[in-house]
Amino acid sequence: MTLGIILFAKDESVVIVSDKRVTSGTIAMSAHGDLVQKIHRVSDYCGLTIAGDGGIAVTIVQAFLKEIAKTGNKVSISEAAEKFREIATSNYDKWFGQMPIEKWTENMKNASLPHFTVLMAGFDKNEQGNFTDRKLLELNAYRRFAPQTNSANFGAIGVTTISQYLLYRFYNTPDKDLDITAGLAALCIQETNSQDDSVGDEFQIATFSKDKPFEFYSEDKLVLIKRRCAEMKTDFETALYNVKVKEQP
Repeated sequence: MTLGIILFAKDESVVIVSDKRVTSGTIAMSAHGDLVQKIHRVSDYCGLTIAGDGGIAVTIVQAFLKEIAKTGNKVSISEAAEKFREIATSNYDKWFGQMPIEKWTENMKNASLPHFTVLMAGFDKNEQGNFTDRKLLELNAYRRFAPQTNSANFGAIGVTTISQYLLYRFYNTPDKDLDITAGLAALCIQETNSQDDSVGDEFQIATFSKDKPFEFYSEDKLVLIKRRCAEMKTDFETALYNVKVKEQP
């Protein structure tokens, strides 16, 4: 399984965080599986993360990235999402045969078709070709990869129960510092790993904004984020267990 998270931060920044573990069924593979690339650069101003059937997902993502590279480096997220939908559905039709949506949905529910989800973030463009608002889209095989707009300032795919609680509880507005925002997403991954080892505790982080192109965090910056996660855990434990409860008179 997987946990992929996208958050918005201040200065029109986007943060993409994902674990790196590959799984077989519900059983996590060895530590050698914690090297999987689940975050992909679409352009300098658009990126995505994936969850689900990794083999099919990566095959389609690679075909998508090859095509999107032909459109230039300033593709809007709406254009990228439509191109992904087109490539994904055409490949499913080629591999598994064309089918009406009712049959498609039935086969997805019965796990007769491989399922994966893409969480994509980027910027739309105005008529002058300038980037405007940040946008977060989910493209899910169940819905034949129709782009769904996420109206919140965050999204999560994969094993999401713990992260959704933490994000709804502590992620209030998209105007926080970039590293603080990345640290919260990384904490979500580590806390999920502590309860479900189908999600790895190793993670990768990528960011971009209108002014700063897509880049991955360096190993040095990841070490700082891990240190921040440890500090947050200590803060939680101190707040919960080190305060004495006053006795009632």
